[in-house]
Amino acid sequence: MAGCATSALDPVGMKPTQEESVIGDDLLQAITDTTAQPLHTVTLNDTSILAIAVYQERGLLFAGAQDGTIFVWDLVTQQLHATLIGHTRSVLALELAAEKGWLFSASSDSTVRLWNVRELEPLALIYPATDNTGDILTMTWCSALHTLYLGCQDTSIQWICITPEKLSETPLHAVPESRPHKFFDSMSRAMSGASSPLPLAVRTAEQLIRRTAVHMASSVATDAHPPLPLRACAPMQMSVLAVNKTCVIPSAHFGYVYSLTIVPVASGAPILASGAGDEMIRLWTLNADGILLQHTLELPLPTGDAILTLGAWESTLLAGKQGGTIDVWDIDSRTLIRTLRGHNDDVLCMQLAEPGAERTFFSGSADGHVCRWDKYFRCTARWAAHDDIVQTCAVYSGNRAATSRYSWLTAEPVLITGSSDECVRLWSFEPPAAVPAASEEAAVPPSLVQRLARFIRYKSVSNGPTMLADDENMEDSRQAAHFLKTTLMELGASDVRLVSGGARANPMVLGTFRASKGPARRRCLFYGHYDCIPASGEWDSSPWELSGRNGYLYGRGVSDNKGPVLAVAYAASELLHAKELNVDVVMLVEGEQETGSKGFQACLREHKELIGKIDVVFVCNSYWLGEQRPCLTVGLRGVIQVIVRITGLHADRHSGVDGGAEREPMMDMIKLLATLTDGAGRVALPGFYTHVRPVEAQERAYYESIVHEARGPPTSAESLMALWCMPSFTVHRLTNSNAGHSTVIPNSVEASLSVRIVPDQSLDAIEQLLRDSIQRNFDALQSTNRIEVSVFHRADWWLGSLELPYWHALAEAIEAEWGEPPVRIREGGSIPGMAILEKELGAQAVHLPMGQASDHAHLPNERIRLVNLEKGQAVVRRFFHTLGAMD
Repeated sequence: MAGCATSALDPVGMKPTQEESVIGDDLLQAITDTTAQPLHTVTLNDTSILAIAVYQERGLLFAGAQDGTIFVWDLVTQQLHATLIGHTRSVLALELAAEKGWLFSASSDSTVRLWNVRELEPLALIYPATDNTGDILTMTWCSALHTLYLGCQDTSIQWICITPEKLSETPLHAVPESRPHKFFDSMSRAMSGASSPLPLAVRTAEQLIRRTAVHMASSVATDAHPPLPLRACAPMQMSVLAVNKTCVIPSAHFGYVYSLTIVPVASGAPILASGAGDEMIRLWTLNADGILLQHTLELPLPTGDAILTLGAWESTLLAGKQGGTIDVWDIDSRTLIRTLRGHNDDVLCMQLAEPGAERTFFSGSADGHVCRWDKYFRCTARWAAHDDIVQTCAVYSGNRAATSRYSWLTAEPVLITGSSDECVRLWSFEPPAAVPAASEEAAVPPSLVQRLARFIRYKSVSNGPTMLADDENMEDSRQAAHFLKTTLMELGASDVRLVSGGARANPMVLGTFRASKGPARRRCLFYGHYDCIPASGEWDSSPWELSGRNGYLYGRGVSDNKGPVLAVAYAASELLHAKELNVDVVMLVEGEQETGSKGFQACLREHKELIGKIDVVFVCNSYWLGEQRPCLTVGLRGVIQVIVRITGLHADRHSGVDGGAEREPMMDMIKLLATLTDGAGRVALPGFYTHVRPVEAQERAYYESIVHEARGPPTSAESLMALWCMPSFTVHRLTNSNAGHSTVIPNSVEASLSVRIVPDQSLDAIEQLLRDSIQRNFDALQSTNRIEVSVFHRADWWLGSLELPYWHALAEAIEAEWGEPPVRIREGGSIPGMAILEKELGAQAVHLPMGQASDHAHLPNERIRLVNLEKGQAVVRRFFHTLGAMD
């Protein structure tokens, strides 16, 4: 029911009549929701989206673009599924024949194409009756008559009956002839020589078929992993059809035919409604022999507003018009009931509720707004959906029978809008109340992503020496802990409580999903964290509001680690409610991980009885090596983070007055830091490398085999080993007491340093070596200044054992969901809790990285791909199920 923009037509002001229900501009402003946010935004190839259609059966969105492309978007995974190539100009309309699995696309290149949406293959190229038809602006399918009806620029309505038998024919000779046409007063478009990606002067069927292709997208298209190649179509795979010259009403209207729709009727012949630039709506009776004009609906006083889009229920016809109004007609009495105004510009598209639901509809306008109307024709919502013209809209009804609730798109209806701003947006809306069933289903609980959106709003920044949290962050952290506690309880966990982490420390959240039947054979502890780092830098959207764009969810903490925490909780909950959870899953989620897990070990020891015996520790807090292949993390480096402060004898001084008189703290700090590494960049602490475990030849060979999976650097096995297997030293920042004046000698200078350690270095020994070396090298400077060295965070290295049955269970779960074995990787980062949990609980740990290398954890625009969140949850569900079956 999409219309077509009428930029060439000047809007005419409203002339209210007795029947009109006009909302004033002040009231429009009052009902406009200025806070509405899309669930997801999809940007497709920098081109305007002019038409969309949704194949409900498979959850596929088809988006027709100004450049002639049809994009196929998977609404469940939120990934580009395919691209259909064929049209040489703008795709103006899309129409589904869902019962046949067909999609029709109409274009300003004067052709219609037919596609098989189940197999994503082209079926036919369809020509109008004459070569001077012009743009095919609209179309509608009548399933009862197996007939497609076309509304055209030359004011005609044309139709063609299409059956599988007809598609087996290939009448290449049926290409229309070229001749003058009185409507255009020019030669045919085929002879006009107009420029386009494919010159229209070569519009033979063979050439148009030859350019047809289906581009199947890879799961993620990157420079390292380009999309799959085009799948070209042999000419014999497509039929070439043409509208018979007897199947045309040449002057169906006195203007462009902008919209066609089938009017539902209780009995009798189908009725076709057509709307055009002549302000008229015409009703046509349809049968196998053709169409017959039944009635013309028109206003007694013309307003000059074209009919741009139509929608119909049984007995009611809606007409969206130029100028921003919607006429409501009673079809039986053929009278205008009322005129609605919710827009300030042309109404270009409308979408009605699905059959069987209460009457409600949406309208989209050239003013960029969308309105929702109830069954009494009241505007119940209005919001700015796009920055440009809303060209088209549709509804995905969702799949309430879906077994997985990872995505709101799986179960709940969404409104989809397409615009000239090159975006498709998905909107949550209150679905119309369905006709009551004999047995009402229980209410669907909030989905993982809905809860994640609420979770992200808490600015749960933890407090530490290098990451200072304010009062707002501290309160948000407390509220985030309470939110997680409530979530776990609602999902079915028992004994859920907040455990104090100590003075000025965020609490830990502890709860257990208990085995569904009897005592559990195994007990698994999941360890995660709800705190995050500050959201500094340039973000494309608010870091504290979940934003969905192009298959990814953006927000601080969405990947590290709030998203994975909820994915694990939902996986356990699903098994619990299906009575298939045969393992106890203990959830231990802390709020101080980003600042070194202060107080974690002491708190763990204090509450070990609440946790009980644990067989395996499970962690989801790292990332893949690249973008495509799933991974399994088998090792982490340790870390020692230090602050070194050098302080002078006096307050800040002026370099012009006191410069050179005494040793300056900044100069001492520069010299001191220079002593900690050699000219090759290696750590210059005596004996530092003595206990580093050498990389064996077999391990090196494995790194050489997987380095191509990496996203950007590293580019060699040596660089992988440097990141994973070798220790390192880093200076993170230098600060001083100078307020920013270029002539001031600062009284104090502070350096933040870290040392990463690897197997088999001793955490305690390296810390002491670092302290001793800093002090000794500073003493060698013979400075009058003072030095302080403080360790504010440390974590031991961790290396998993691949011989454990738990590792095999997790690897098998990954392969079952992703269809390929995981890549075994290490991480250059550190997680303090892992080594602590293994030591205190006497249980080995396994580590599932859920995100991709491009998730931007700790950076602006942190994100996680919806597919990774979905499959990550599914992997966890399989893993828990396997644990419960172990002897």
